[in-house]
Amino acid sequence: MISSFDLLLIAVAFLLMLVGFSRRWSVWRMGREENRSGDWAGLLKYLLDHKKILKNPGPGKAHLMLFWGFIVPLIIIIMAQFRFTLPIFPARLLSLLADILGIALLAGTLFFLIRRKRSITGRSTRKPFFPLFIFLFILLTGFAAEGARLSVLQRPFAWESPFGQLASLMLPRSIALMVIMIRLHFFAVLLFIATLPFTFDRHLIAAPLNVFYRRRNARGELRGMSLNEGPIGADTFIDFTWKQLLDAEACVACGRCEENCPASISGKPLSPQKVMRDIFEQMEEIPRSGEETDLSSLPPLESRITGDEIWACTTCMACVEHCPVFIEPMDKIIDMRRNQVMGKGLLPIEARTMMRDLELYGDVEGKGIAHRQDWALNRNVPRIDSQDLNHDILLWVGCAGAFNQRYQDVARAMVNILKTAGIPFGILGNDELCCGDPARRLGEEGLFLELAGKNIQMLKKYHIKKIITLCPHCFNTLKNEYPHMEEYAPLGTGGMEVVHATEYIWNLIKAKKISPRYPMSSEVTLHDACYLGRVNGVYAPPREMIRSIPATRLIELKRHHEKGFCCGGGGGGMWLHEHLGRRLNTIRAEEVYETGADVVGTACPYCLTMLEDGIKTLELKKSPKVLDVIEMIAASL
Repeated sequence: MISSFDLLLIAVAFLLMLVGFSRRWSVWRMGREENRSGDWAGLLKYLLDHKKILKNPGPGKAHLMLFWGFIVPLIIIIMAQFRFTLPIFPARLLSLLADILGIALLAGTLFFLIRRKRSITGRSTRKPFFPLFIFLFILLTGFAAEGARLSVLQRPFAWESPFGQLASLMLPRSIALMVIMIRLHFFAVLLFIATLPFTFDRHLIAAPLNVFYRRRNARGELRGMSLNEGPIGADTFIDFTWKQLLDAEACVACGRCEENCPASISGKPLSPQKVMRDIFEQMEEIPRSGEETDLSSLPPLESRITGDEIWACTTCMACVEHCPVFIEPMDKIIDMRRNQVMGKGLLPIEARTMMRDLELYGDVEGKGIAHRQDWALNRNVPRIDSQDLNHDILLWVGCAGAFNQRYQDVARAMVNILKTAGIPFGILGNDELCCGDPARRLGEEGLFLELAGKNIQMLKKYHIKKIITLCPHCFNTLKNEYPHMEEYAPLGTGGMEVVHATEYIWNLIKAKKISPRYPMSSEVTLHDACYLGRVNGVYAPPREMIRSIPATRLIELKRHHEKGFCCGGGGGGMWLHEHLGRRLNTIRAEEVYETGADVVGTACPYCLTMLEDGIKTLELKKSPKVLDVIEMIAASL
């Protein structure tokens, strides 16, 4: 029976918990405003199916045991406080369920205790043991209390409480011991409740809240920023939005981001979970007094997060893909890049030539619009005419297709495929500028907005209805970022359809408008381009294109689909030097060689260049050939 003193203790525990979370909420709200709507249905589905968490089977199953072992007994306890009663047999079945889930909860707790102890490394982030010990103490005292109760009752066999029955065999028949265990269990639960906001267990609230407010728009769309008001990028934690700060709070330091981050794997100093920890630790440095806190003396984040970390990111989204609670370390890195580049003029020196070419000539090669259509000379490539405003399809060539000598072959192959299929299309030619992706990913938001604004005006001028892109980076920018830029380019892009060339070609093959007929190579492997696969979910079309070629067998790489390994070219990596750790393209080239395939296919100009360079560095007697899948289909027609 609960006494008045017990009720007072319960009230104090819950009051401490509410005050603690209120103060934590005040820190999150120090961040900038961001419009986020919650998703109750998505949160419920996430909690029930655990699909995201179970992608890592071992910890995922342990977490599942923790979750249900915590939730179901909690529901039973709450029901009991309201004098909810059941007939004896269903009640015993419910008791059996609670006991089994208690054992599962104990197993899950021990799993994470052992795992946390083994995972302590020089690079580890927060590894708190206290919350798990509290959990363990609650479980052990609970089973001991039940065992003592059954020992006192001297029941021959309590099938509804098998673990309690086992505990009763090891405990003396003592009412005093039973009372002590019950009180210790009760006090441990109160301690857990009272300290919840102040220990690592606060993720029990912060993580579901982060899932509730998770991104529901396109994954590849970077958050925009105003150039006229507010801070430029992020210099301290208060320059992030409240949702970005909630990300830092919700991080459970599970290490999945680091395990899959190509920069981390290759020995570079970047660890996405360390970035989140560093932001969180700066949040922890201020008192919880809210508005009265002097925030002007906060040291810049670069005192914790070095330039080598910031510029090692290839924006491949591996960290975003594998985070079980939808945390996005990448957007924090981009905001810090914006602060470095636009706020402090600290763009890495090797990228400055490319950025200057973008600013002066509108392309990354510095060739200028006068030469943008040279690749199509004498090939009868139709150009979109301002006199005809009913153009069905625009082929967006991109800087690589227009100026990169190797990738010009891919652009010409795409033209041959479209002509073979009888598809009417056109190119913008000299009217096309760089989509702006390199500038934006390197932190030069102003230049991106300038290029995007001009391109959007041109697209609207010609009333384009559908765009086919060769480059996944152009694809992502035109599809996911341009449509949300009405603030900077009032015309927007409306409901214009944007598809990647691999999607379009696979549809042509399915519709039998083209039919690959000639074999190319017996064994082909495929490198998943990050901005086509992980960022936009296009995995099947390149594979089906390869399988459609006669006598061709597709061999998957060791890391493929959402676990694919970045070539190193994204996020401006094409123009940055990898002076720390191993080169990403070399690591990927070794994985390609291990398959024994004659050809490695890809669907991205960055990947094509990086893989060719990586394979050359291996100095093999017989090197696999690197081809774009568009070239492969064109050669097979």
